[in-house]
Formats: sequence, C-alpha cells, structure tokens
Amino acid sequence: MYQLNAETNQLEKIEETTFFENDLKERDHIQEWIRKSPEVLGEDLLIIGCEYDKFEINERIDLLALDKEGNVTVIELKRDITGSQVDFQALKYASYSARLSPSDLIEIYSDYITSVGIEVKAEEKLVEFLELEDEQQLHTYLNTSQRIIIVGKEIDKRILSVCTWLHENGIDVKCISIKPYKLSSEQIIIDTNQILPPFKLEDYYISKKEVKKDRQRTTDEDVVEFLQAVSDFINSKTDYVASYGGKRDYFKGHKFLDYPWAFVFAYKKKENKASMFVESTDEETVQMIQQIGEGYKSGLAEQFNAKVDFRPGVRNKSLLRLAVEIEYTDDQPLAERIDKFTNTFVKYKNFLEHTVKKDYQV
Repeated sequence: MYQLNAETNQLEKIEETTFFENDLKERDHIQEWIRKSPEVLGEDLLIIGCEYDKFEINERIDLLALDKEGNVTVIELKRDITGSQVDFQALKYASYSARLSPSDLIEIYSDYITSVGIEVKAEEKLVEFLELEDEQQLHTYLNTSQRIIIVGKEIDKRILSVCTWLHENGIDVKCISIKPYKLSSEQIIIDTNQILPPFKLEDYYISKKEVKKDRQRTTDEDVVEFLQAVSDFINSKTDYVASYGGKRDYFKGHKFLDYPWAFVFAYKKKENKASMFVESTDEETVQMIQQIGEGYKSGLAEQFNAKVDFRPGVRNKSLLRLAVEIEYTDDQPLAERIDKFTNTFVKYKNFLEHTVKKDYQV
C-alpha cells in the first residue's frame, strides 16, 4: 500500500504492521469493527448475532449475519494466521446454523438488537433489509442456505486449499484478509482483501445448493443471466457497487453519493421490460428525488429513449423511486438487451452525479 506525496509527486510505501504490535485484539477490536461495519467484507450483510452460543454444545460463533438473499452467514475471525483448524470450525458452525428456523433467527436477532441497544423491531428491520413485501415472507426467505466467511491477517495455505475445494463443490465460502498498515505513530489503516474466491470467478457462481421444496425459489435462467451480466458490468466498469444473488428478478446496489438512496435493477422478461431506479425512504432524499424528477423527467425520457416516471411505495408510503423503464422487442437478443440497459445506466448515473453536485452540494 502506498500514499501519494503531493509535493514530490511520488508514491511512498506504507509499512505493514501487526495487530499484536499495536495491541489490537480479535474480540475487542476486529470483531467490533466488522460488527459495526460489515460492509468492509465487500457485500451487504446484516449482523444478527455476536458471540452466539445458544447451541446445545458449548461453542461460540464470532459473528452471525444474513446476506441480501436471507442466507445465514457464519463469520469466523482470527487476529493473525488462521491456523489449520478454522475451516472445520466454520463448517461445524454452518452445520449448526442450518437447523435454525426462520423463527429462531428472528428471536436471535431480537436478542441481539436488545443487547446492543438498537431501537428497531426485528421483523420490520429484516423485511426492510431483505426488501420483502411483508413479514410473512420472512418464513420463505430466511435460511434457505448457509455461507461461511473466514477473516484473518494471513490465511493458512491449507485453509485456502480446503476452501477452494468447498467452493468448487457448491459450498459458499469466502476467505478475506484483514491487515493493518502504520501511517503514523497514531494512525493505522486497515485494508481488507477478498482472497477466495477471486472476484472474476465468483461472478459466475450463481447457483446455490438445493433447499427444501416448500422454501425453494427459482428464477428464469434468462433473467439470471441478464441481471448477472448487469451486476458484472457495474462492478467492473463503474465505481458503483451492486451484487446480484441469482434468486430474484431484481437486485439492489449500495448507497449512492453518500446519500441514503440506492439503485435498484429489475428485469421483467415476460413483459419485455427492464427498469432501474433510485429509491429512498429518507424524507430529505425523497424530496430531492421529487425535485430532480419534476425538473428533468421529460428531458431524461428523450435522452434515454425510455419511460421515466415516479413510483411510490405500495406498502411503504414513505418510499419514492425515480424509475427509468426500457422496453424491448420480442426478437431482441439478450446481449442487445443487456448492452442497452448498461449503457442507459451509465447515462443515468452520470446525470445524477452531475445534477446532485450542481444543485445540492455546496
């Protein structure tokens, strides 16, 4: 890692250090960093348990989380080198978690938010995070599969070998390094890096293991291919981040421009339509969306050759979206549909960046 010396226009190396040398501990520091900011692991995660130990055996999971698809995610942390047993440990915890019912997970999350003083209702927060229509859907979406994320300063080669084999055989496992760098006597930079699976390989791992029929969800293969290609393009060709999980006909990106709004991408194959929109429930941001739409909607429709309109929330009345809808012909190839969609996204993103900077940032 390097920092730029503006005076000399040279890169100066930042020296790597250790957690031990800086008295940074696994439980008090690393675990807390990830608990409070799970996005440092490279995806949207909701922490639902910390040091969870309510299984029949006396063992403790460092962090228990849900991903955007409702999969239970076991996060196993090691301050320094992971050692050769952490893979088996994580697999044990994932197997224990597989037995957790949706009701169990709601109870675990309720206990967690109470313990850390978060004033939300568990069911409402889960519905919001998973972007569901109502609480009843939680019993369909929660824990259809389990995942593992192993985090450590150095990942043992034996662990990488085992995790590679697990991933290639359908077990969703990640290995992420977390390293400290000394910027000055008082400043430390923390860098995280996904080692396994490599990002380009991971983009094509869409399928998850089968789940019970009464809780299994399927998505048309063309829809999956379309949205996966859109996600790949966004993450590799732009500075925005939006990961598709392969199970729905839409997906949501990260926060945009440091405002509480985000892009959502959807593909309705049967209707020959695809849409992208920014949405928010924040009162001030909703007002900004309203003003941008009222001022530029007709011009955008002409520029994008697409329908542009407002879409208020159905159940959540505080939600507002500014949507761009693209229509396709019956005989239009999938590749052309994807190109048209991604090109429109670039234009829409550039427009919003320019407009927000010009009209809303001092």
